[in-house]
Amino acid sequence: MLDKNCELFKSLSDSDIKTLTQLSKLKVLDKNQYLCTQHNRAEFSYIIATGSAAVERIFNDGRRQILSFLFPGYLVGVYNSDLFEFGVKSLEPLTAHQFPNDKLNSLAEEMPILRENMLGIRDSASNMMFDQIYLLGQKKAHERICYLLTQLLERMPETTPEMVELPMTRLDIADHLGLTVETVSRSMTKLKQEKLIDITGPHSVSIIDLDTVKQLGDIG
Repeated sequence: MLDKNCELFKSLSDSDIKTLTQLSKLKVLDKNQYLCTQHNRAEFSYIIATGSAAVERIFNDGRRQILSFLFPGYLVGVYNSDLFEFGVKSLEPLTAHQFPNDKLNSLAEEMPILRENMLGIRDSASNMMFDQIYLLGQKKAHERICYLLTQLLERMPETTPEMVELPMTRLDIADHLGLTVETVSRSMTKLKQEKLIDITGPHSVSIIDLDTVKQLGDIG
């Protein structure tokens, strides 16, 4: 079932949403499988239904940069390019609704609200890239961890400060924040020692001092 709260469906009528949903096909992935791959044709867009994924860019020398993490309700693939400039890899078992871009773009010409929604999604993706540039250039390691935690708190459904799940590995976090795995671990230990967070498991943390964590992670 498609989530009507997805940005793609914002302010659309029920009939328009029904037309869109009829275009979709459900994709089912296991952990560490690709929804789309870098440099392949961008034939489809995807709305994450369940699970989580990493948007990654692989450079010629083999280094990897994780641009963002995706969670249920997020749309990926609506960009002004014939090729994917990134890959989307599942962090856990994942399902996603697949839309053919040619039909989606044709509908956008008939539905002004849908066109505006798609433009808004593209703008949001651009803003996230600017945030990433600022984060890597200006923030200290432990502040980058705070930024990630507040992002997860805001973007992951049903997440509370008392339980922030980390579906990604320490290496994923390092590749997203421009750090080493060792620095990620040291930074999380520092935040724990300062009683800002508690590490409740290998893939979960609790935010103890939310105001300070938000302040440290704020990028303005």
